[in-house]
Amino acid sequence: MGDQTEATTRDRWGSKIAFIMAAVGFAVGFGNVWRFPSLAYEYGGGAFFIPYILALLFIGIPLVTLEVSLGQYHQTGDVGVFGSIHRRLKGVGLGSVIAAWVLVTYYAPLIAWVINAFFDSFRNAAIWEDSTGSEAYSYFLEEIIGEKTLGADFLPTRMVWANVGYIAVTWFVVWLCLAWGIEATGKVTYFTMGLPAILIFVFLGRAVSLPGASVGINAYIGEWDMSVLVNQPECWSRAGVLTAFGSYCPRDGPAFQNSIIISVCNSLFSFIAGFAVFAGLGYLAYEEGVELDQVAVSGPSLLFGAYPVVLATLPGGIHWVRLLFFTLFLLGIDSAFALTDAVVTVTADSVPGANLSRKQIVSGWCVLGFLTGLLYATDAGFRFLDVFDFYINFLVIIVGLFECVAVGWIAGLEQQCEELGSKTMLAYIFTTFGSIIAASGVWFGIPADGNALLGGFVTLFVFYLTGMAVTLFLLKKTRDSMPEESQRSWKELLYTLYFKNVQDYVEKIKKQIGYMPFIWGVLIKHVIPPVLIVVFVLGAVATNSEGESVFGHYGGYVAWPYQILGAQAEESEAVEKPVAVAEPVATETKAEAEAVA
Repeated sequence: MGDQTEATTRDRWGSKIAFIMAAVGFAVGFGNVWRFPSLAYEYGGGAFFIPYILALLFIGIPLVTLEVSLGQYHQTGDVGVFGSIHRRLKGVGLGSVIAAWVLVTYYAPLIAWVINAFFDSFRNAAIWEDSTGSEAYSYFLEEIIGEKTLGADFLPTRMVWANVGYIAVTWFVVWLCLAWGIEATGKVTYFTMGLPAILIFVFLGRAVSLPGASVGINAYIGEWDMSVLVNQPECWSRAGVLTAFGSYCPRDGPAFQNSIIISVCNSLFSFIAGFAVFAGLGYLAYEEGVELDQVAVSGPSLLFGAYPVVLATLPGGIHWVRLLFFTLFLLGIDSAFALTDAVVTVTADSVPGANLSRKQIVSGWCVLGFLTGLLYATDAGFRFLDVFDFYINFLVIIVGLFECVAVGWIAGLEQQCEELGSKTMLAYIFTTFGSIIAASGVWFGIPADGNALLGGFVTLFVFYLTGMAVTLFLLKKTRDSMPEESQRSWKELLYTLYFKNVQDYVEKIKKQIGYMPFIWGVLIKHVIPPVLIVVFVLGAVATNSEGESVFGHYGGYVAWPYQILGAQAEESEAVEKPVAVAEPVATETKAEAEAVA
């Protein structure tokens, strides 16, 4: 499929700018406004940008490039892309689509709550104008989401019918954005992404002019606590469905250049939003006569409590609050229709989908999304979102790992086995992945003390060196068995072992999609998979304050329905806690969730 000539009937973006706007709109979401700035504040201020930039360069951009370039080259969605690499890899693409679908089923209700808050501000303006951030956020939880009827067990007791209607509105808007084809969708993103980009500068300009703004900005970027890079190693894992979009680009488009533009724009939006947010929080602390750490600096309590209260204190304050909610709606809606389009594209590229029009496919998925979203229209909807968002992140990491393995290890593996021997390749694969898994077991599986870090690295090197000794022994046997006149040099053999398969794949696709650097293949094969394994293990073995594994006990929620449904979603999403006032972490792009969030 991937080597066929470009189909002339496939939809196309109206322009390169339309593709960039759509992709950036997908990448930029709620998390850029509330998650990124709070992480920078929590993990050493400016020092956090060291792991963040490294993660962006060595994980984020390569993963975005992988998805865009593969979709563009193969001219199909995730299932078709990975099925083109190997017929047994269709499950990797399916896993990516499942992750996108689970994400959008709770992202749409989050947008619905924003719509509810927007219209509620016309009826109850005083709650934003005459309240503290904590009071405003409590109102959002109890009245907008409907949690005032929840009991101590947080089990759902009723439907919040206003939110049912707003979820329907959200899915109708998604339908309008997708039903008329990808060219029309591209035109929509000029508004849904272009206007928020302008408005974030409006918020920034207003916020930095307020008294106390410098205190907030200094806390965000001015203080560099380098000790967190050692004393709080989790900052490295915190710093990190474009295949479908890429498939609508011409095959000869500059995929690598586009991927860099998308990644950098996403990061710049987060960086600029941080100034607007923390300048406003500095002003709020100044007005209330408290320290900055006494006002909400992260999560939905920031976005639906502290920040609206900040804006409400300005001249024409309630209009600033409404403008904030409208901006959040735009940020959310283009992420929602992008996630939905990933599922729509795979469906349209399937055999059953070939007999259906785009409007029929989009309509079917939007109706299903609405029905699934009813779970979040209960008074416990926020709790379900919290749990699903936590568990889906494990699936996102696994999918990213398998995507890299598909391109870096499976592509060209049969030829490697023919050239080097299947035993050699099996030993090499076992050595590479076994060493990092064994080291992770030592790092995170024994009590944290001064020896755990050292012990993990010792395990890593001993395992790897031992395994490579076996691999080279088998490789020597293969070389010795070659006829003398065709015997290859050790340099050639080692290149074939380490790089040849992935670089052959790069050479194949770059004939169509343009320039791809050598280092990209190296990162996809040798750097990103070990990092994602470590991040996955770090999350899986994390414990709560009672010493229980967070996995299966997240947030202290009861097993049924929360933990079981959330874990099942992960097997087929991160939002912060505590249980009393859970604070979600809106997931951004898949690549960013793996590399940055």
